[in-house]
Amino acid sequence: MKKGFIAFVKALFGAAKVVLAILGVLVLAVVASLLLSIPGGKRFSRYCSYPDMKALMDAERDDIVATVAYERGGTNYTFVVLKPCRFLASGCAVLVYDPEGRLFDKTGDEGDDGCFQRAWPRPWCWRDAKTVRQLKAIKMPEVSFCAPYTMKDFAEYMSQATKDFDDPAVPLEKRGIKFVCTESVAAKVGPEKPKQETALIPCDGIGVTTTAWDILTNVCNSVGCRFKVYSGKVEIGKMPEKYDQVHILNSSSRRKQQ
Repeated sequence: MKKGFIAFVKALFGAAKVVLAILGVLVLAVVASLLLSIPGGKRFSRYCSYPDMKALMDAERDDIVATVAYERGGTNYTFVVLKPCRFLASGCAVLVYDPEGRLFDKTGDEGDDGCFQRAWPRPWCWRDAKTVRQLKAIKMPEVSFCAPYTMKDFAEYMSQATKDFDDPAVPLEKRGIKFVCTESVAAKVGPEKPKQETALIPCDGIGVTTTAWDILTNVCNSVGCRFKVYSGKVEIGKMPEKYDQVHILNSSSRRKQQ
């Protein structure tokens, strides 16, 4: 009886030691995580301390992953995507700036911030802000896109047209934007009749100019395609089955302007 009790006590102490060891490891892990997150927290605070977007981009150029054009409710915002700040972060730090360049919203971990994700639903792609600005700045003649021309024809036309009508101050080798199509839409043809005389062949005699951005969005909307904007490149592809909130806003705002 006494030997059994002693064995029970020893087993109990052994189990207690294991539990304490596990708790100790957990405590050390929490403390280490907090200590490791301090530098990232300080860096994120520094990102948020700049008076405007230009100051941030001038001072933190090496930490910027991308700048993203984002439209919500008819207002154009710019996302500045920065290196992850948190220890074991699931996403990048993101600062949102309004059209005047003032800080509008922010998150230290876009991948794990539910409130930020609900406020700014991710579009089907990030859009490179510099290339979007270039598309909106290139003035070119209105064009008509209809059958038998395909989206591949349109992509080839836009690649050359954006080069021809880009800012003359830009060096020749850097002018224009490359347009490509995925295989799923390359053979897709335009509508039977051009809509409002806008959208591949220059409209002779009209003399009306528009922007490369408007031509791109109008043509993609007319044939049910979507496009991704990368640095110096536009990829046209198949429309996803579900429209997200951002795409609906962009499409509806475009239709109101037409």
